[in-house]
Amino acid sequence: MRRRAVLLLATLLVSACGAARVSSVPVTGRATHPVTTIAMAPSGGLLADAVAVELSNRGYTVVDAADTSRMMVRLNLNEIDISRPEGLTKFSSQGIDAVLSVRAAGGYDGQPQSASARVMSTDTGRLIAGATWQNGWGGRAGSIADRTMRQGLEEASKQIADALAQNLPTN
Repeated sequence: MRRRAVLLLATLLVSACGAARVSSVPVTGRATHPVTTIAMAPSGGLLADAVAVELSNRGYTVVDAADTSRMMVRLNLNEIDISRPEGLTKFSSQGIDAVLSVRAAGGYDGQPQSASARVMSTDTGRLIAGATWQNGWGGRAGSIADRTMRQGLEEASKQIADALAQNLPTN
């Protein structure tokens, strides 16, 4: 009887929790050119930096946000312009294949709560890869079950980079 009660409690605990989820955004504008060099959009924050590192670990050349900002000054662009066709064309002329933009919302515990990432082709001006991510949860906020289910920056960035890399054409 006691074993059944423990099993029932464990089943309820597991079913009441949710693991972190990442999903790829359906993309209709797949790139027709190989993507090897990706510029980071400025103001992406820590999660954007971590996703860029993960993409770099997967073989992409990533231009960091500071270098992208300097390039924007040289090209007379502001942050709104980098996702417009004229701005993307200017980036393309500098050898940039795509622009990575990441936005994240923080959680109550200092871990990321949710994020979205998109990669725009400088060749076509279209979205070629995208992903959304949401952290896991379990039980009451801050409980042991909740802390067990939640993921940090490293895990989130790996999952997002994996989802993006699935849709990025390489050589």
